[in-house]
Amino acid sequence: MPELFLIAMRISFTLFALILMSNVLISQESTSPVNPAGKGSFYLSWGYNRSYFDYSDIHFAGEGFDFTLEQVSAHDYPSTYETKVYFNPQKLSIPQFNFRLGYYFKDNWCVSAGWDHMKYKIAQDQKVVIRGYIDESLSEQYGGVYDGERIAIDSKFLQYEHTNGFNFARVALERRIPVWSWWDGKLAASANAGVSAGLIIPWTDMTFLGTNYANWLHVAGGGVSAVLGARVEFLRYLFLQFQMQYGYSWMPDIRIQNEAPSRADQNIQFMERSVVLGGYIPVFKGRRAKKG
Repeated sequence: MPELFLIAMRISFTLFALILMSNVLISQESTSPVNPAGKGSFYLSWGYNRSYFDYSDIHFAGEGFDFTLEQVSAHDYPSTYETKVYFNPQKLSIPQFNFRLGYYFKDNWCVSAGWDHMKYKIAQDQKVVIRGYIDESLSEQYGGVYDGERIAIDSKFLQYEHTNGFNFARVALERRIPVWSWWDGKLAASANAGVSAGLIIPWTDMTFLGTNYANWLHVAGGGVSAVLGARVEFLRYLFLQFQMQYGYSWMPDIRIQNEAPSRADQNIQFMERSVVLGGYIPVFKGRRAKKG
């Protein structure tokens, strides 16, 4: 899994670099009479995602414990598909969602801001290496000093998740690349690539040695990513985008016990695939596309 993950990352970042440099190779006027992504236009999008996470080390420190779990496996936690959830305006934020607002400061170039609501949950019934200590006053079964032993992660020992949100609030620089246009521009396709950076804001839920700690939303660190997408544009101002995002996050300040100074820290390498529906909002209607 880690090797395939890294290979996919390298291939995707290479493709991203090639697409971003395509301004030199593919710089041409759009065949559509109106460029929906012209200078002065906005776009708005909403969609849902599935997320994948590489193995990571997690360090826990608090009163009576200070230990690190190495190479922990985790997965996302998507909501079961129900129309009353995914298409209910009052419940749209429950599934793993993506929201973005962008502004085209130049034809086909935009800056955007948004919120990627992913979910992260460590897998149960896995055995990992542990280093550090747990005070015996906290648990007779798990108390002791550890130096490379393997321990089973189960409900008696630890449940740890960012399922109320492994949230990535990010700003991005994006490039839209027209590919083809049919039906007088009413049906078109384009590629979309971008780089982004922002804050990681998890809402962490942890059960440790039988005690549950449901923590508050908290800025835990930051992240960077690259996004590659394929857009199908229709009626000039609507689009459906299929995209992949590859990113790296560092979280030195994860809150694990609300009223205590206890903290966890970990770095997570992630991959996200999503489908979003969006629309262009032109400020200057009828603006003709320019090169670039």
